[in-house]
This record gives sequence, structure tokens and C-alpha cells, in this order.
Amino acid sequence: MNARITIGTQKNIDLDELADMYRFRAKVFGERMGWEVAVLSGMEIDDYDALAPHYMLIHDDANRLCGCWRLLPTQGPYMLRNTFSQLLHGEPAPVAPDVWELSRFAIVSHDRPGYGFADLALDAMRESIRFASRMGIRRYVTVTTTAVERLMKRTGIEMRRFGPPLRVGIETAVALTIDLGERTQQALFAPLAEAA
Repeated sequence: MNARITIGTQKNIDLDELADMYRFRAKVFGERMGWEVAVLSGMEIDDYDALAPHYMLIHDDANRLCGCWRLLPTQGPYMLRNTFSQLLHGEPAPVAPDVWELSRFAIVSHDRPGYGFADLALDAMRESIRFASRMGIRRYVTVTTTAVERLMKRTGIEMRRFGPPLRVGIETAVALTIDLGERTQQALFAPLAEAA
């Protein structure tokens, strides 16, 4: 499968695509994962969506939305600092123009044999690195599940926990800082160069 990945702000994304993303998030987070999220008219939208974030949209080769991610600067409110600060374990929340938060990561692989969650997640991570390069971002912070953390660790991404995982709702969550330096670049892009 050839995933088509785009990143843009609300102004740059078609309104129907934005609505699709909010509905997709409601299905993934509210219905499938059972999180306590606010869903209005079938769409999952939170306060951070009002802060002009960038969104990554992932479409499959049939042009179906199969993934999304929200990218938000840390100079204003963001989920780790303002919603899940307990995952910082007393460390100060990063606030810097070159540190952004990744949140609302969701992927559904639509049952394609040979190309599943891990492949789409890696494609999304590569695109987030390209975006970071364009925007002058040198580090991401994120709140994620320990399952996604394991995938990133296996890939070789350079990251550090703020502290041990905690139970947040029905998930075991962890806050991470992800360094976008040489080690992460090699982990994500070297396999592509070798395959070429």
C-alpha cells in the first residue's frame, strides 16, 4: 500500500477532510479504545484543536482516511503539560519553539495483508521528522501507550521517559521526549536507503 501523508493547519485542510478526521478520532478513541473523550455530532474535538495545531492525515491507496496525528507547539497549552502533567513526575513541562507535542495518534490499517499498523506508524514517524526539519523542531514530546513506546524503541528512535508509566483511564500511558537527531534519523531513514 502507498500511504498518502499530508500535514497542514485547519486553514490548509478541506473542511470535509477535517470532519472525517474528527469522526475517525471518535471511532478510534471513543468506540474502539473506550477512552472517555467528548464526542459531539459523532466527532471527537477537544480544547487543543482550537489552538491552530497542524494535523497529519494518512490516506490509503483507496483514499480512505486510515490515520491522523496532531502536532502542537509547546509554547502554549498542550496535553502533556495541561492534561496529563502527572506523567511528568515532577519534571518541568518543556516550553520552547523547537519542541512540539505529538498527540491524538490513531491508525487503522483496513485489513491490508502485509502492510499494517507498524508500517503505517513508521511512515507517519518519518513524515513527522520531515515536518520537524522544515519547521526547525529538534524534539517532540508525547503521551502514548506503552505498546507504541515499544514499537518506537524497537525501531531505534532516541527517546527518554519522563518517568514510569501510569494508568490513565483504561490505558497504561507514558510521557516521552523524542530527540530528532542523528540516531533517530538513522533508525527511521537508513532502512529506506538500504532498500533502494
